[in-house]
Amino acid sequence: MPHKSRRSGLLFAKNKLTTSTFSTALGFWKGNRRNELWQEKVFAPVGDSIAIASRSAVDWGVLNETAAIERYKNITGRDVSSLGFAIHAEPKFDWVGASPDGLVGDCPGGGILEVKCPYNKGKPELGLPWSAAPFYYMPQVQGQMEILGREWVDLYCWTPNGSNIFHVCRDQGYWDLISGILSEFWWDNVVPARKLVLLGREEDARLYKPTPTHKQTGLAIVKSMQLATQAKLICREVAGRVDFCSSTLVVRIHCPKVEFLFTKPSEPG
Repeated sequence: MPHKSRRSGLLFAKNKLTTSTFSTALGFWKGNRRNELWQEKVFAPVGDSIAIASRSAVDWGVLNETAAIERYKNITGRDVSSLGFAIHAEPKFDWVGASPDGLVGDCPGGGILEVKCPYNKGKPELGLPWSAAPFYYMPQVQGQMEILGREWVDLYCWTPNGSNIFHVCRDQGYWDLISGILSEFWWDNVVPARKLVLLGREEDARLYKPTPTHKQTGLAIVKSMQLATQAKLICREVAGRVDFCSSTLVVRIHCPKVEFLFTKPSEPG
């Protein structure tokens, strides 16, 4: 079991590489995002490092997270429990941590809930749920499963106009790939730079600034796209209509204000 703590979550996030930053540490994004993450982990913060547009998106997610979790519970009939900050149980990975939006059920057999509330380019009230799971969330959810020792994540996309649930299964080979890249970022770039900063040698610390991408970034992106394609859409909700797309979801709810449409699974080929 992972080590869990609710004490000073921000401090834990500062001193660990959190799953929400995995795609950045892997070099998935254009520009200086990887370097910006490195600076956040190495140097003392100067003001609010989050841009106004990004801050608005974060605020939107925080504002609607509770309602989204309740909606997920109503749709699926599943119990969702909260969790603080979790650290990997293995000492060799004690530098990574996760704070998922919820745990679904108990182990063995239980999973994880990760909620996303898209900001829709500044017009969230007009947003619709994704038609497919975004590949750039695969590092986060696979990291959560590794840290928490669970085998699946329900990636729940909530909008004011509907929602989708994507079921993502654990892939150990994928973790083996990305953990190597993440380890290099942490131990070859972040840790030595931190030590120099503590000695007052900030200029020397900057010599450990990471490159924008890793030599295996491309492979990690390809594997992430494959996992995203494999993620099963198990439930679609649009304009109050809930469509269960898979027979694997057990429905145990009563929701008189919602029209339910059950879809017969396709026959095996």
